[in-house]
Amino acid sequence: MPERARILIVDDVHENLHALMNVLRDDYAIVAATSGEKALELARRLPHPDLILLDIRMPGMDGYSVLAELKIDPATADIPVIFVTALADAADEARGLALGVADYITKPVNPDLLHTRVRTQLELQRYRRNPVLLDVMAHVPNGRTQSLLVVDDVPENIHELLEALKDTYRIQVANTGARALEIVNGPSPPDLVLLDVMMPGMDGYEVCRRIKATPAGNRIPVIFVTVVDAVSDKVRGFELGAADYITKPFDIDEVHARVRTHLELARLRRFLEDLVAQRTALLQVSEEKYRILAQRDSLTGLPNRALFAELLQHAVQHAERSATQFALLSLDLDNFKTINESLGHSRGDRLLVEVAKRLQGLMPESDTIARIGGDEFDIILERREGTPWVDLMAQRMIDALAKPIELDGQSIYVGMSIGIALYPADGTDPETLQSHADAALHQAKAQGRGVLRFFSPELSSRARSRLTLEADLRQAIERQELVLHYQPQIDLQTGRIVGLEALVRWQHPVRGMVPPGEFIAFAEESGLVVRIGDWVLQEAARQISAWTAAGLAPPQVAVNVSAVQLSRGHLLEAVQHCLAASGIAPQQLELEITESFIMLDRDRSLQSLAELKALGVRLSIDDFGT
Repeated sequence: MPERARILIVDDVHENLHALMNVLRDDYAIVAATSGEKALELARRLPHPDLILLDIRMPGMDGYSVLAELKIDPATADIPVIFVTALADAADEARGLALGVADYITKPVNPDLLHTRVRTQLELQRYRRNPVLLDVMAHVPNGRTQSLLVVDDVPENIHELLEALKDTYRIQVANTGARALEIVNGPSPPDLVLLDVMMPGMDGYEVCRRIKATPAGNRIPVIFVTVVDAVSDKVRGFELGAADYITKPFDIDEVHARVRTHLELARLRRFLEDLVAQRTALLQVSEEKYRILAQRDSLTGLPNRALFAELLQHAVQHAERSATQFALLSLDLDNFKTINESLGHSRGDRLLVEVAKRLQGLMPESDTIARIGGDEFDIILERREGTPWVDLMAQRMIDALAKPIELDGQSIYVGMSIGIALYPADGTDPETLQSHADAALHQAKAQGRGVLRFFSPELSSRARSRLTLEADLRQAIERQELVLHYQPQIDLQTGRIVGLEALVRWQHPVRGMVPPGEFIAFAEESGLVVRIGDWVLQEAARQISAWTAAGLAPPQVAVNVSAVQLSRGHLLEAVQHCLAASGIAPQQLELEITESFIMLDRDRSLQSLAELKALGVRLSIDDFGT
C-alpha cells in the first residue's frame, strides 16, 4: 500500500484547524500547527510535508512571513503552499502569488473544492519529483506557444480575459458551446479551456461533458469561469471532469496562477502517458523476443523444457481429437557426466551441440526434439503412414550416437539410452506420459549402454524405489550404515595372503545388507560416489592403522576408486588427507582404478596416476566396488 501524502495545516483558530483536518484526515497524513513559528519547525523536520495549507491572518508571524521563510530555505522551497484565508482582495492574492504561493482557497472552505486543489498540487509535486520527468522541457517543441480556448457568450468577458492572457498564450475564442466543440475536435485543439457555465443553448456543463467524452478532449483541462458559486453546481462540474473553478468577478493574477498550474500538470501528464505508451510498445517487442529466447535452449537452439511442455500438451490434445497415436521418447547420453568432467565443460557443450544435430538429422522437419536439461533430450514422434514407427526410429538414434563424435581431432564415444511411453496405452495426460517415459529410461540405463526400453507398469514401482534409494543413500554416511568387508587377495602359486581388498557394503536399517550391484552404479550416476569413496578411503586407512598398531598389518589393502572420483579432480587431496590422518605408510594402500576412465582420456589419466604414484601408494586397474 503506498504511503499517504503528508499535509501540514497551519491556522491559529482551532475550529478552522479541526474543520480542515476532518475533511482531509481519511486520505492524508495530517500534521497541525497553530503558529507560524511552529509551522516552520514542522516543515523543516524530516520527513518534510508534501503540501502546506497556510492561513494568512495569524498573530505574530503571519502567513506571508511564513511563506517567505519557506521559499528562501532550500529544504522547504519546493513544498507547495496553498493559502486558506478569508481574504479575497486582489492585492492580497497578488502579494501571495508574488511570494510563490501555489494556490488560494477562500473561507468558508468547500470540501470538494479543497480536495480538488489539494489533489492537483500533490499530483503536480509528484510529477516534479519524478527524475524521469526532469528533462520534460526538452520534449516540448521549441517556440511553441501554448494555446487557450476562451468560451463565453458575453463579449465583455471574452475581451477581459483576452487582454489579460494574450501576451503569454495563443488565444482561441468561441461564443457558443457548439463552436467550442468544433475547435476542440479540430486540427489545432487548445491546451486548456476557460469555460463559462451559463450560456444559452448548450451550457458549460454539457460542453465539458462532450469535451471529456473525446479521446483528445480528455487530456485537455477545463476550468469553469463563472458567477455560479453554489456547492452543488461546483460538485456537478467536478463530476463531469472539470479541473477547477474561477469565480467571477475574477482576479487576473488568480487566473494566471490557475492556468499555469493546470497547463503544467496537463503537460506532465501527457508526457508521462506518451512515455508509458512508448515504453509499453518497446516492452511488448522485448517480451516477444524474451518469449522466444525463454522457450529455446541457448546452447542447441532446440525447444527447452518449458516449450516442450506446451508441445506435449498440444500433442495430447491433437491425438485425443483425431484418435491417433504418438510416442514420447526420453533420451539420456551414456557416461556424459564423466566425459564432461574429464574433457572440460566447453568441449562437453560442443558435444551436446553435435548430438542435437545428429538427432535433428534423423528428424529434419520435426520441431518436437527438445533439450530438457544437461544431457537429457525428449522427442515427440507421431505415427504416420509410410514412416518407421518408434522402435525403428529409436534404434536409428542409438546407432547414430554409437558412432564417434570428432572434437579437436579426438574421437569421443558417448552413446545413448532411450525410454519410450506410448499415447494412449501408457498415459493420456502429459504428466503421466513423462513419468512413464522417465521410468522406462531409468530401466534402460540400468540394463547397460545403448539400450531402448518401452514402459511397462512395473517400471513405475521401480522408479519409486529409485527415489527412495537415493534419499536413503544420501543419509547412509551420516547414519553410519556403510561398512567395509575385507576380501583376502591370494597368491595362487604359494597360497599365501598377499593383501586385502576393501569392499563397501550398505547395512540398510530396513532392507538389510544391500549388495554393491544395487547401489554403486546409482551412486556414480548421482555423484554420491564421491562422498562414499572419500569415506571408504578414510575408513580403510583407519583400519590399516589399527591393524598395524596391533601387529597384524597386512602387506597392503586395496581400495576401489571410480572414474567419477578421478574426474572430479580432488582424489589426490583425499588420499593425502587419509594418509596424514591415519599415519599409515603409503605403500600399505593400493588404489584400484576403473579401466573406463583410463580409456576415456589417456593424457589426463596418466597425469593423475603419476601424481598418485608420487605419493608412494600402489596402483592397479579393476572395476569399482565389486
